[in-house]
Amino acid sequence: MPERVEARAPTRIDFAGGTVDLWPLFLLHDDPLTVNAAVDLYARAAIETTRDGSIELVSIDRDRKARFGSAAELRAGLKQAPAELEFPMRLASHFLGQAQGRAASCRITTDCRAPAGSGLGGSSTLGIALATALDRHTSRGLGAEALLHLTRSIETQVLRIPTGEQDYHPAQHGGTLALHYTVEGTRVERLAVDGAALKRRTVLVFTGVSRASGISNWDMLKRHLDGDTEVRRALDRIIDATHAMRRALLASDWDAAGKALGLEWEARKRMSPTVTNEAIDRLIEGARSAGAIAGKVCGAGGGGCVLLWARDGMLEKVARSALDQGAAVLDCRFVSEGVTVSES
Repeated sequence: MPERVEARAPTRIDFAGGTVDLWPLFLLHDDPLTVNAAVDLYARAAIETTRDGSIELVSIDRDRKARFGSAAELRAGLKQAPAELEFPMRLASHFLGQAQGRAASCRITTDCRAPAGSGLGGSSTLGIALATALDRHTSRGLGAEALLHLTRSIETQVLRIPTGEQDYHPAQHGGTLALHYTVEGTRVERLAVDGAALKRRTVLVFTGVSRASGISNWDMLKRHLDGDTEVRRALDRIIDATHAMRRALLASDWDAAGKALGLEWEARKRMSPTVTNEAIDRLIEGARSAGAIAGKVCGAGGGGCVLLWARDGMLEKVARSALDQGAAVLDCRFVSEGVTVSES
């Protein structure tokens, strides 16, 4: 049994088709699709074997920690779990509650480079990293699909509303992905995209305002299931724009990709009033004046990160416009590798 296991997984930028991944929305539309790409704002989880029988959890990015005398004590503590630790506590309880001997005594440390509430799927990515590390630590030997479904189920318990699944796939696979949702499950298509060329057209900025994805997602889901025809038409337009994004990326037609991003954003704003606000609208309009084709929020919206798609040669001016409005430009690159795990 290794003394230390560490897993690292990339977060993602969603180019088009967010919200489509929510069950059962994708079952109610034709050819549902999400396109996203993994970036090197990594989530990490490390598990170190200890000797005293206790379980300690340390969240570096959320600045929280907790210690439990046993797996049974950890499970009992779930009812009073602090919000910042509930997800890793539930994952740890699931794996360590079935562990024997030394595996049940450990220190778990987590960290994520993506800002909290950024819309980059940081929580789900951290879940994949931690589940992968716990699986190796306890020698469960679960496959990627089983780990995804387990992580998604436990995150649903934490959020207490339906969750999508687009965030887990870049964390597992890396690369630029088209996720095709079918009645038999999600088909993952890896798109051949030049990451360096993509980087020269995209600016990722953090508004400085965290947002809870559940608020926007639940509002959109409820409106759709309540029969709001405007929301249903908007989701159809989002899906159309996502197919346009996929075609543009495959053709390396960066201007067409920017146009598809803009079409997706215009349709998304019709889904719910919680998606945007005056600050986001000003940020995107300022970027367009500086040379961006379009912009859109990442994730469910309402805050977090905004992706700006620059015209050829206008990247620096677009980035400067965001800085001038008080947003932070995040330094990140597109990566082809998904979750990795090491032992020592």
